[in-house]
Formats: sequence, structure tokens, C-alpha cells
Amino acid sequence: MSSVLQGFTKSLAITMLSEIGDNTFFAAAILAMRHPRRFVLSGCLAALIVMTILSALVGWAAPNLIARKWTHHITTLLFFGFGLWSLWDAFRGEGEAEELAEVEAKLDADWKANKGTAKDGSKVLQSYFSFMKSNN
Repeated sequence: MSSVLQGFTKSLAITMLSEIGDNTFFAAAILAMRHPRRFVLSGCLAALIVMTILSALVGWAAPNLIARKWTHHITTLLFFGFGLWSLWDAFRGEGEAEELAEVEAKLDADWKANKGTAKDGSKVLQSYFSFMKSNN
């Protein structure tokens, strides 16, 4: 298998697996239920494109700016750190149902604050950014 095809399939699989059940997955699903789907889809695709470009640039630049040995050690530490963080979240008992309820509650509050009149893309962006800001 060519390296281009192999890189594409691996990145596609990893991205799909990591995004299912993610906070942004729930936010996009709920936003699509409450706002025009074409605005939500456009926003999600634009964000994914921007993040993919940034990730590719960092993936290209890191080994070129930092010695390959240090890049390997740093990425290994980050991998284990995020893995332990995910396990900690899992053991604390915060499941996807609770996360979904939290996202719905925050979007409901934004929906009521805007009096449910979100027919254009700017309202969708405002409610999403206010959700993400309050979630961090």
C-alpha cells in the first residue's frame, strides 16, 4: 500500500474513532437539531479543515525543529498523559449521557437567551462559542 493511501486511511480511521462521543460531536448533533443544518455542517467542516491543516503543520514542523529523539519522547509522554487523563475521566464516572445532558442544558440556556430565533449562521456560532467558552 502506498504511503499516501496508508496515511490517509490511518488518519481517517483515527479521526473518526476519536470524534465519536466527543464533546464537539454532541454539540454538533444538538446544534443540527436546533439550527439550519447547512450552517452547522459548514461550520463543522471548516473547523475540521482548519484543525487538520494545523495538525499537519505541527506534525511536519515538530520533527524539523526539534530533534527526532526528543519529538519521540515528547509525543510518548503526551500519549500516556492523555491516556491517563481519559482513564481518570472514565473512572470518575462521567459518562456520555451526563456530558450530553450538560451540552443540552447549556444550549437550551443559549436558545432561551436568544428567544429561539436562530435562523442565521451568526446565532449558531454565538451559541456554539458561548457553549465552548463556558465548558472550558
